[in-house]
Amino acid sequence: MRKSLSTSLSDSLNTTRVFGIPLEEVQHSGQPGHEVPLLVRSIVEYIEEHGGLHLGLFLVNGNAERVEWLRQRYDSGVEVNLEKEADLASAVSLLRLFLQELPEPVIPAGLQAQIMQLYQDYSSEEELGRNMKYFLQQLPQVNYSLLRFLCRFLSGVASLQEESWSIGALAAVFGPDIFHLDTDVEDLKEQESVSRILAELLENQEEFFDSEDDDISNTNDYSSINDQITELLEEEKLEACEELPQDGEDGPSSLSPKHAHVTPSSR
Repeated sequence: MRKSLSTSLSDSLNTTRVFGIPLEEVQHSGQPGHEVPLLVRSIVEYIEEHGGLHLGLFLVNGNAERVEWLRQRYDSGVEVNLEKEADLASAVSLLRLFLQELPEPVIPAGLQAQIMQLYQDYSSEEELGRNMKYFLQQLPQVNYSLLRFLCRFLSGVASLQEESWSIGALAAVFGPDIFHLDTDVEDLKEQESVSRILAELLENQEEFFDSEDDDISNTNDYSSINDQITELLEEEKLEACEELPQDGEDGPSSLSPKHAHVTPSSR
């Protein structure tokens, strides 16, 4: 149904939205190296703290009205208390809804195509692991952090289950949300590929993802690194000036050539 003009205007003026906006614009935790949206962290913490890690919880949908009500509260900037206002099934559905409504999937379409091609062409597990890690590191930092967080959470859920097929089941549920696969399209081959790839990520998340302690900027935007380098160079210049020889003394008159050019390296 088409939105009314007043609703569209209200949406455009609302700067507190959480759902349906680019991932880099979503509010994050504010902790260095932890760029996972607060909404996602809050939901996962709520589920973990209330013992909702049994597989069945992730295979059913929460109450649609409750999920929509929670979504509206988050988008209006209201502080939500999941313990009092949600239930476990609705919390899982709210998490999935957040992933589904991202304008761009957690793994962007171009990179998805390369990863799927990798799964068709790899010749050894070593090659698969090496290239998969390389492809994942091409993600923007916010996407990388979110995907890593989700994979570690779901992998943890699977490890607590007795069912040997738990990873496959979780991958089948969350694969379409992470890849933005249209589940209405009867392309079983594509659905199977997405589930297989996510299952591989869950099974090998420790190998594929770096530790959070190793995080540096991975956005292909080196502005923050350049700022640090500039600051460092300015400090060294000041130190060099303080050490310049007094009148009549011999000594170097400029910085060493090794400081003339610094090129930041990618992660």
